[in-house]
Order: sequence, then structure tokens, then C-alpha cells
Amino acid sequence: MTPSIPSSMLLAAAFCSLTALGAWADGKDEIAPTVAPPPENNVPVSQEFTMEGSYTGGSSTKQGNARLGDVSNINSHFDYVVSPQVKDGVLLRFGVDTERNSFGLFPAAPLPNTLQSVNFIVGTDLAVGEKIIIRAELHPGIYSDFVDVNGRDFDMPVQIGGTYLYSADFQIIFGLQIDLKSNYPLIGLPGFRWQFADKWVLSAIPPKPQLQYEFSNALTFYTGAEILAGTYHLNDSFGTNHGHGPATNNSQLNNNICDFTEVRVGAGLTWKFTPNLSLDVSGGYMPYREFQIHADKIGYDTHSTTFRNEIDDGAPYAEAGISGSF
Repeated sequence: MTPSIPSSMLLAAAFCSLTALGAWADGKDEIAPTVAPPPENNVPVSQEFTMEGSYTGGSSTKQGNARLGDVSNINSHFDYVVSPQVKDGVLLRFGVDTERNSFGLFPAAPLPNTLQSVNFIVGTDLAVGEKIIIRAELHPGIYSDFVDVNGRDFDMPVQIGGTYLYSADFQIIFGLQIDLKSNYPLIGLPGFRWQFADKWVLSAIPPKPQLQYEFSNALTFYTGAEILAGTYHLNDSFGTNHGHGPATNNSQLNNNICDFTEVRVGAGLTWKFTPNLSLDVSGGYMPYREFQIHADKIGYDTHSTTFRNEIDDGAPYAEAGISGSF
């Protein structure tokens, strides 16, 4: 989701989360493919979208034991996917995905002001028999601080998700991501979805594990966690322009990669206000955020520079979004 596992990954595993790999039928579970053996009245082409934004307050950021200053984050995300059905149990997926983290930084912060991605989605959903569903996607695009966009900002993460339909109430899910620019080039985490009572669902699926209560057909309450994560290329002058002090030239950070992780825990609600559209509102506490800056190379790099906050130095967050499927 490596010879050594950093604390951010331990938190991710604890919450059964890391990076998004798709969406479950209710739009909240991120790695479960949605295709199923189609009924006779299946629409040949389906569409889905998500549009969401959030604000995380300032949290005290440290490098090692040195306290540097407060960092806040405005996150925005949009994706749109068209899925034509080419034959029974096979859907293609074509779309676009964009995400932006805009940080409020302290003076002379050795951190990027922006981490942003704009990428295409190319993939397929495949039903294997009656019990197994597989999703495979490529995400080619630009992942960078968008200061000086060039070919080094290009990346193409590969995401694979699988679902085993054990029963109508219990599904086992596994997600895998391959990103050769990340310090963690291969990430895999399991999950499950269990409707253990009439109105209760335990959705332990990355990167949004939740305990859900269906108050009505239109309204669902939930509590759980969420992880924002991504790998981004920093510009050729990043270190020079973002030194560790007002007069510091930190050029060894030029042209590096930043693995960014933000962990959130909270509660919210999903309101299905039309048959095709849902409003999601949530809030809570961000206990952990990490910037890990390392050389642009394949695989784990032990010579990384890490900035993070302690759990008790976190901050509140609020999030709202609209999703739809047609």
C-alpha cells in the first residue's frame, strides 16, 4: 500500500487503508469493483462521478525532534468514469481523475505549497464466474507540484482490486497498487464488507474503512477513517527555493519525489437526495500527516527526509462531496 515499514504504513494497515482503487456500489468503499453478471435490462453504458473537497486545520509539523511550524491542507478531488459494457460480465472503464492538496505553510517551510495530479483512467471490470470480480486500472498522468511541468512529472500507477462474493452479506476484497516512483512501489492490503445486521454494515475496505448504519433508504450514518495518499514529483529548484531556513540553500532536495499521506478519523452521513445523486458530509480529527521526500529512483530509499506531526499535534477536518451514477 519494503525492507522497512514506516509509521504511516502501520497506521494505514491499522485502518485497512491506503490509496483508492475504485468504488463499491454505495460509493463509499474504494477498492471493490462494481461490475456483476448483468441482468437482462442492463444499460450498455454507465457513468459515475465524485466531486469532493475538505479542509484540515493547522497541525504542528516536525523534522525528527525539531518542531518547525503549523501546516494546513485544502484538498479537492474530482473523477468521472464512463463504463461501456462490451459483453456479459465485462465493462471497460475510461475517465479522468484530478486531485489537489494546497498547503498553508509556515515561513521558509521546506515543503511543497501544492501537490496535484491530473490523470486518465483506463481499465476494465471483469466478472469471473459468479463469485469473483476483478478490476484493473492504469492511471497515466501528471503527478507533481505543478511548478515547472515536464516529462519527469509523468507517472502511471497500476491499481488492481478483486472481490470474492462469499454471500450476499459478506464479501472479501483485496487491493494492490504498483507505483515505481514511490518509496513503497508495491502495496497490497485486504479488506471485507460484512452486513452483520439488518441496518448495520462493517466496511473494512481501504482507503475508507467504515462502520455504517442505514437510518433509511436515503440516509446512512457512519464512523471510520480515511487516508489521503499520493506520490508526486518536485520541481528542479524545489530544495533551493524551500530551504530549512531563511538563508539556506537545500539543493539536495531538488528534483525529488514526495510521498504524501494524511490519516483522518471521524464520522459523517450520506444522503441520497435523488435516485442517482448522493451528498456526503463528514468531520473529525486528523491525527497524522507525513511528507517523505526522497530521490527519484525505483524502490525504497533509506536516505529520505521526513516531515510529520505527532498524534497529539493533529487538527480537525471537515469534508463534503457529491457523487452520482447513471
